[in-house]
Amino acid sequence: MTKSIGFAVVFLAASTALLAVPATPEIDATTGSSAFALIAGAMLVIRGRRAK
Repeated sequence: MTKSIGFAVVFLAASTALLAVPATPEIDATTGSSAFALIAGAMLVIRGRRAK
């Protein structure tokens, strides 16, 4: 369950990053939320693998 949620969060983060248009070099809300989702998903996947 946690592993599938982690993969879903990583997928959403990757899709959000692909849709962001890099107009300025600052970190906007889309990029920040994408980075947060990517890190959270990676942590869930790593935690799921360590549990076994």
